[in-house]
Amino acid sequence: MESPATEAGRANVREWKDLTGSDFAAMDRAKTVVLLTCSPLEVHGPHLPVITDNAEAEALSIRAAEVLSERDPSLQFVHLPPIYVAADVLPHPGSVMFRPSTITRVLSDLGRSLARQGFVHIWIASFHGGPRHFIPIEVACERTNRRYGTKMICAFSLLISRLTKGGSELSSILGHIDGVTPDDLRGDHHGGAIETSMMLHIVGDRVDPRYRELGQRTLDLKRAEEGLPPLPAGGVLDLVKGFKHKLKYYETETYSGKPQLASAEIGREMMDVLARHTADALEEVLHGRLAPEQCHSPIWSLRWIFTSETLGRLFERAVKYKQRVF
Repeated sequence: MESPATEAGRANVREWKDLTGSDFAAMDRAKTVVLLTCSPLEVHGPHLPVITDNAEAEALSIRAAEVLSERDPSLQFVHLPPIYVAADVLPHPGSVMFRPSTITRVLSDLGRSLARQGFVHIWIASFHGGPRHFIPIEVACERTNRRYGTKMICAFSLLISRLTKGGSELSSILGHIDGVTPDDLRGDHHGGAIETSMMLHIVGDRVDPRYRELGQRTLDLKRAEEGLPPLPAGGVLDLVKGFKHKLKYYETETYSGKPQLASAEIGREMMDVLARHTADALEEVLHGRLAPEQCHSPIWSLRWIFTSETLGRLFERAVKYKQRVF
């Protein structure tokens, strides 16, 4: 699949892989931001390609860079090829899984290499809500910044901190777009109307048209079918407690939401809304109004829970989680 980031017409965004030694020698590091996507190959329902999270993160990152370029034409962005080293993927064949420690090591090495070359602003994009994925990214950023004085951040963690307080609920952010309502998007966390719309906009020919036949499925609907109440939501502890139930939900389900509502037009609007929120937040980082240590997700204080492989194995064993891809 051609990356959405390779499309023509992007203001001040250059492909790292196409640059020469002379290009790097002439580059003004103070006005340059390095962009990298780290998001999984993961099953997204029966209708979306496994590159979905990576493609969405790429498109969102590039669109945010375009917005920032429009605001400040002197900025330059250099885009690295994406990687798919990721954890907390759906346990269905087609997903590719890595240890959280591998994520941290890969990105720490990358950060070290970029820092030694004089790059300060390094933004890691993702569109994957698994805490055992985005917390290790944050750990790598924090280590790199502490050792080398960079401003390396996980843009996804900053965005969810601003918009959802750490959760994956985007209904209040995107529910005003024509064609959907907040109620339509409640529980739309994976492969539903949001991601199906965005993928129809980015690479519509790669979306199986049978998405129009997929009805609504969510964790709360499944709990209601089992006679159980909805999960509480709001605080950090609620997010941690809900993690167990989401793991178990995705043992048998491959999407959450209502894909049949999706359209490319809705996806374009959603992408623009999220990109502008991202650009607003990252602009504060660029101008020093927001320090890297203020860019963490709300569950950063509990990072030891999500980065300990021993605790992870014990937790999965305790809840009898059926991991079929690692």
